[in-house]
Amino acid sequence: MTLRFWIISFAAVFFWSCSSPDRPRQHSRSANHYALGFEISEQNGIRRLTVKNPWEQARNVAINYYLVDKNQPVPDSLAGKKIIRTPVERIVCLSTSHLAFLEALGEDQAVTGISGAGYISSPFIRQAVDEGRVADVGYGQNLNYEEIIRQAPDAVMVYGVDSEITGFLRKFEDLGIPAIMNAEYLEETPLGKAEWIRFVGALFNKETLADSLFRETESRYQQLTELARQASPRPAVLVGLPYRDSWWVPGGRSYLAHLIEDAGGNYSGRDNPSHESYVISFEEALTRAATADIWLNVGMVSSKAEILAADARFANFPVFRNGRIFNNNQVSTEMGGNDFWESGTVHPDRILSDLIQLFHPGLLPPAELFYYKEIK
Repeated sequence: MTLRFWIISFAAVFFWSCSSPDRPRQHSRSANHYALGFEISEQNGIRRLTVKNPWEQARNVAINYYLVDKNQPVPDSLAGKKIIRTPVERIVCLSTSHLAFLEALGEDQAVTGISGAGYISSPFIRQAVDEGRVADVGYGQNLNYEEIIRQAPDAVMVYGVDSEITGFLRKFEDLGIPAIMNAEYLEETPLGKAEWIRFVGALFNKETLADSLFRETESRYQQLTELARQASPRPAVLVGLPYRDSWWVPGGRSYLAHLIEDAGGNYSGRDNPSHESYVISFEEALTRAATADIWLNVGMVSSKAEILAADARFANFPVFRNGRIFNNNQVSTEMGGNDFWESGTVHPDRILSDLIQLFHPGLLPPAELFYYKEIK
């Protein structure tokens, strides 16, 4: 399939006719507050979801989906378009972060299939998998299309790391399975990620509830941010641990960099202009560690001994000897699933609360951490 099937100019404006040619066209657009990757608009009672640049390095890509009520016929003018019949009642999710949006909307019972069941944090979905009510449909190149067909979903929610996702989308189209891209993971800001609940809510005709839930999260997040702005001093923060000899760290405009900033910390990579991760040398990490007060997100480890087992040179890091180390794997699965990336996507205010407690003890009332634990 050619790229032209998937690539649509942002400047293009699509108009469709209604049943009566004399009826005036009505068009409305629901503006996002933070999310950059999607847009919701409505014309003559039909909602259009536009997903923008839905994989890494995508440029000038937009995919339109048209939501048509199950009780209404699909207009002839939408022939050949990507149609999702709503409200969705059966859905297959190919990312665990999608589950958190459904859970918040009270629609987790609509899940019939999930990719990578071992990575799920949601107790409800894990139990449903154990009881056979939710199927594990495989992962990546090993997706079980026969099982997905058997589920007869109203939609499969997918995500793409690169343009190869178009091959998966074509496969779903050939099988007659409605598939819709969810690109929340590419958002640069915590509230940008959380705002995708409005996108997911539209699939279930729950726009009002989704907007209300997001506004509550936004309000709590902003209150915490304002509180953290008053705190000083701001601790210097080192992030990450090498993986296969490469030390990947978040860019200075990334999701995690925003969280650290909003929690009143000074991220060591804040001057980097990228919103994507990049690799630093061990020597650069050592330089950053020399001035760091706190070390965050150290892979899968749960103790300092495990850090040294990964590389004995970490014993030379001043932050290892004199600072404090915290990992975001308080709630994790045996296979490596992490609720930080599941429910934390929908509740960035909880992550922010954790970080404020780590950076500025006493600024908030004492409370248990949601996602973090101290590494000793």
